[in-house]
Amino acid sequence: MGGGLKRICRLPAIFVLGLLVSLSLNLWAEGPGEGSAAAAPALGGHLVVAVPVEPDTFDPHKAVAAATEEIDFNVYQGLVSFDQEGRIIPCLAESWQISEDGTSYTFHIRDGVLFHNGRRLTAADVVFSLERIRDDATGFPLSWPKRMVEVAAIDENTVCIRLDEPYAPFLSELVDAAVVPPEAARNLAAQPVGTGPFRMVEWVNGHHVELERFQDYWEEGVPYLDRVTFRIIPDPATAILNLKAGTVHVIPRLSADVAWDVEATEGLKLLEGPMNVVQLMALNLDRKPLSDKRVRQAINHAVDKDLLIEGAAWGYGTKLGSNMSPVMESFYLDLADFYQYDPKRARELLAEAGYPNGFEITLSLPSSYDLHVKTGEMVAAMLAEVGIRVRIELVEWGTWLERIYTKRDYDMTIVGLTGKLDPHTVLSRYESSYARNFNNFRNDEYDNLIQEGLRTTDFSRRQEIYRRCQEILAEEAAAVFIMDPSDLVAMREDVAGWRYYPKYVDDLRYVYFEK
Repeated sequence: MGGGLKRICRLPAIFVLGLLVSLSLNLWAEGPGEGSAAAAPALGGHLVVAVPVEPDTFDPHKAVAAATEEIDFNVYQGLVSFDQEGRIIPCLAESWQISEDGTSYTFHIRDGVLFHNGRRLTAADVVFSLERIRDDATGFPLSWPKRMVEVAAIDENTVCIRLDEPYAPFLSELVDAAVVPPEAARNLAAQPVGTGPFRMVEWVNGHHVELERFQDYWEEGVPYLDRVTFRIIPDPATAILNLKAGTVHVIPRLSADVAWDVEATEGLKLLEGPMNVVQLMALNLDRKPLSDKRVRQAINHAVDKDLLIEGAAWGYGTKLGSNMSPVMESFYLDLADFYQYDPKRARELLAEAGYPNGFEITLSLPSSYDLHVKTGEMVAAMLAEVGIRVRIELVEWGTWLERIYTKRDYDMTIVGLTGKLDPHTVLSRYESSYARNFNNFRNDEYDNLIQEGLRTTDFSRRQEIYRRCQEILAEEAAAVFIMDPSDLVAMREDVAGWRYYPKYVDDLRYVYFEK
């Protein structure tokens, strides 16, 4: 991995990023505000967090479930991270440079960082981790690592990455590239070893995951808690009972239909913030009659999204019309009313497509996600009004990931796609060549725009590109884009320091118990 790469890495840089960034609380943070005279957060305590589903794997290079990412954020770290506004900030790399041609990135590794096994982080660990996610055998769920044509350690604290061409979202993609020690890689699925503020103590399948504070964590002053237990409690009502009893302290992603119970109970509190998730009804475009755009448009006209938000999400949500949340305000295009609720027009479109009497179809719903199940039941009733007879199939989450997401064996399904930090990552899911394009959406204009967007660094042009991509998804009725559900968090009144981010994580570094 030689001299040629070294020379490229030492090209003059057009800018240097990575000054240490203060993570001051903003309006999405819960706890003492700026200028508050409140006492410093108390150290210690054992926090219990209720989560609805089992993690799929703790190997960060193979995990796809959002429930796993919630926990992993506290165990693993990458070269860069992000703040509450979605801006890229230093993490394991304290600074970096980008070459003038936009294809070479040089990262300077932070001194004194230790893995949970006690070994010091070096550039060689970064190289190993990036090579591992680039290897097809690993099964990394995203395609961007293929853009790295060479990764090399220049010295113990410096890594250079060379890309095949300029790739605008690269830094935001690196957020998901956890750095792991090679000696632990074989057992990461059940025995994670990272550099994060907490290390895993125990994982009891179907019951809980327990973490403890990593005493040698590099970031000064945090975390505050001694231990964190993620208890797997699929039923929201049971989770609420535990919250009231004090055997659970926090319920992230609270089901909206029990929010009233939290607000009405003394000693509990409810936080509401942005989730940056697109809840959609995915349509398998490789199956008839969904391969006909008129049928997909009819389905869109038959769905009353306002009623879904009120009925399934209890009013806690924002209506969508394409695959982007308004949280990404610089690129978001408001298409929420692109398809008006119009059952008459839906029936006309079905007749034009050759289905005047409708048809039968299966809607597969992930049984562990109450919001998706409730939404699906309401959608089935709406589609019945225009002659589409829906058979609901409840699917266990692991089966959903394997059969529907990976093998694309389904007609329709409802799921939430987690938001990202760059519009390319959000919208490239519908590129025809994307490995996890489980909708089977294909459109030449869309593909060309996605390719252009990843190469250009002109901000205005990127805005144009990604707004047009949102339009295409709406025009082609690629799915039924329903809502961005509000992120509701229920907690005991003595829990403080919760922070919201434009990415699906539970950041427990700053959480503490008020004395």
